[in-house]
Amino acid sequence: MSLADLPPEVRKAVVAERREELASFWPGVHGAGARTTIKMYPLLYADKPEYGHALIRATDDKRLRRIVEAFGKCWRRELGYDFPPFDADFVDHEGRLNRAEVVLFDAQETMATFAIAAGAAGLSMVEGRRQLDWIWLHPFERGRRLMGIAWTDLEAAYGNDFLVQPPLSHAMRGFLERCGVDRERWEHKRQ
Repeated sequence: MSLADLPPEVRKAVVAERREELASFWPGVHGAGARTTIKMYPLLYADKPEYGHALIRATDDKRLRRIVEAFGKCWRRELGYDFPPFDADFVDHEGRLNRAEVVLFDAQETMATFAIAAGAAGLSMVEGRRQLDWIWLHPFERGRRLMGIAWTDLEAAYGNDFLVQPPLSHAMRGFLERCGVDRERWEHKRQ
């Protein structure tokens, strides 16, 4: 039965029950709202990239690393992985140094005088060669110009020969093909 078909007093009671349920599970750091809302992050304390650029290095700044970690959790949920690709701690639970190179990307569709983080990526060194391990962009910035700008910035910062770690989404494969990225960089077999 539809809510609209209920008598007004019953409808009012059902809505009151729903409000009570919402109040108990939605708010808070671990509530459903926090787990299902995808945020962009204003970076008041970071330098805004020059016009036409998006890359913001985040490897050495704990505040920025926490934002990369949050985007990594979005990547994990969206792609169905068991663990996020990045942890913001400089040292892991076994005392090993976290050497991942991480970057944030400044939003291109949301303009402000300060940077607004709308995505992130993580890179590592594998057998002496740089490798893009993961990349994630906010859905509002996808299919727009951010990915192209981010890719150009990544190649400018890390060279145009870094590997791209599979598996890749269909969208990422399409992007790499449209950009003419050498297939050897993204169809390599992990050793």
